[in-house]
Amino acid sequence: MNAGGVSRLLGVAGVAGLVGGVAALAAIGGTLGYQQTLVAILMEWARGGALAGAYVAAAWGLGAWLTPYLLKTEDAPWVAPAVGLGLMLAISHAMGVLGMFDVGGRVAAAAPLAAGLGLLAWRLLQRRDEGLALHPAALCVVPGAAVLIVAAASPPGWLWASEGFGYDTLGYHLQLPGEWARDGRLWPVEHNVYSHLPGYVEAAFLHMASVLGVGPGVPIASGGGTAILAAQMLSAWTALLAAVLLARVCYAACRAVETEHAAGIATACAAVALGTPWMLVTGTLAYNEPAVLALGAGAMLGAMDGGARPLVRWGVAAFLVGSACGAKPTALFMVTPVVGLLLLWRTPARWWLAFGGVAVVVGTLTLVPWLARNWAAAGNPVFPALDGVFGLGHWTAEQHGRWKSGHAFDGSLGDRLAMLASGDRGLLHPQWGVLGVLMVLGVAACGVLRGGVRLVLVAGFVLQLAAWYALTHLQSRFLMPLMLTGVPAIAVALSALRRPAAAVIAASVLATVQAGFAVALYAGERNGSPNAAIATGVAPFTTPPADASRAGPVPLLNNLLPRDARVLLVFDARPLYLTRPVLYSTTWDASSLAKAIAASPDDPASWVAALQGRGVRWMLVHTGEFDRLGRSGWLDPALTTENLERLLGQGRVVRAWDGGVLLVDLGAAATP
Repeated sequence: MNAGGVSRLLGVAGVAGLVGGVAALAAIGGTLGYQQTLVAILMEWARGGALAGAYVAAAWGLGAWLTPYLLKTEDAPWVAPAVGLGLMLAISHAMGVLGMFDVGGRVAAAAPLAAGLGLLAWRLLQRRDEGLALHPAALCVVPGAAVLIVAAASPPGWLWASEGFGYDTLGYHLQLPGEWARDGRLWPVEHNVYSHLPGYVEAAFLHMASVLGVGPGVPIASGGGTAILAAQMLSAWTALLAAVLLARVCYAACRAVETEHAAGIATACAAVALGTPWMLVTGTLAYNEPAVLALGAGAMLGAMDGGARPLVRWGVAAFLVGSACGAKPTALFMVTPVVGLLLLWRTPARWWLAFGGVAVVVGTLTLVPWLARNWAAAGNPVFPALDGVFGLGHWTAEQHGRWKSGHAFDGSLGDRLAMLASGDRGLLHPQWGVLGVLMVLGVAACGVLRGGVRLVLVAGFVLQLAAWYALTHLQSRFLMPLMLTGVPAIAVALSALRRPAAAVIAASVLATVQAGFAVALYAGERNGSPNAAIATGVAPFTTPPADASRAGPVPLLNNLLPRDARVLLVFDARPLYLTRPVLYSTTWDASSLAKAIAASPDDPASWVAALQGRGVRWMLVHTGEFDRLGRSGWLDPALTTENLERLLGQGRVVRAWDGGVLLVDLGAAATP
């Protein structure tokens, strides 16, 4: 059988395996039969997943149109989807900032997608005689892809205990696009500091929500939650793209050391990455890590392409690194060093300074829209960073101090070093599976073997670890960019085996083991019932059960309070599912309550009057979160235990829930 026939056969086997894997996972721990769960998964993917796939495909189309004009080598088609993703994220951000989704509505939102899809179709027709050659190791990707499909169909807030069941998605990754859609413009808000981050991925969520008709009067969680599920599914598509580009990086690295069976080794190593629980967690929440990995891998491919003109390589790589920073600012120190080393490796030393200057200009220009937006909104282009250089913005020095303390690790050097091997924060965190240890071994082997790309990968890995130690608060998830150096290092280390076929088999076995970790992690979520919310969708988060006495806080507020009742969230910042008018603020921002207390520290009655002056009658007070934040030292100084007790004494506790959640009536009208 020829290569085309083998690829077709593998494609059929892969699709069959994927269908079987999804069906098997759908049978785990659901409240309904697996058939109903499976139907619900397929329906959600037919709605939100199709739109998310169209976004990624349109991005690919943009890249497939532009990249051949820049790179004329065999790696150009692989760099294209990354370039396209960077362009599409920039378009989403620009349209959001300019208010085009509000002015032009669904037509304006759909236009870039239609253009990108048209360009992709045109490009594919030009290359219709070229088939995709698949290696049998590609079947190792199936388990991870199946988990992505099933887990992304659960409503935000249900899965992944390690992430506080999606606390960040409920508080800003999805909440902010909902607010921007309501307000008609992507713009920083003073009650949510995360709106001052670049937010290019969140702009993509806003873009898709606008296509679905979300806007003023239409909450982002309405309509069965299609818009927010589409955001999760965009993460899933991007995770798959990241795995594909990582495979190509591994292939390029193996090719650089003249390895036989490079395609098989690279494919299996990428399957290990895709099956890593951290990849699956971030790939099924509305998170930005998958975009960082996809853009970072694309930048590495551009940097390694020795056949392209050097200046173009530096420019393309700089654009992709800038785009990665637009997705998540930590890419500045977790992706830039790796790509920079690869560029230096592929470029004569006499050109380093000149090309480096070009790269700085291109990367900065990529981020200028964010810098200008922040400057206009806060007077500080990188707010809340560099307050000593650009000013405090709308924050006080005390707020900046709390922000810095919450985003840095204050332990000793020994404590920091110990964190790498920590089961809570380092590479031994259960959600690394076997990959954390494998990356360390692969890098060590490359260090022993030495030479060429091996040393570049070792140096990049070390620089990434140093940046994690020095510039982050040492969370395990923030180590995910290590995959950009660690996974290719594994591939190159395996390629040193005397029998190349044995290397492919070994990598495939590792991918299978990693898939076992992924499936076990998913099966253990929610006490063995990970699928319990798939068939019901967002309904349990928004509407009460038949017995209203068993309703949770959000369903109660949504259905038993008057439609114009304004609610103040105290010590909580997860308003995604609330349909009543709400006031909230993150831990770091000045809350309405803290401002009222600061204005009259000894007059609780005036605090209530100030809140009522803003239309607030109801408060949802999370005392459990108050205790946690207090232990961390992150609370506003005005929000003390004494002041909380004095505040509660001014109202009436209407309902209490487990975890210390209280609904408090400040007494303006009838109770619910």
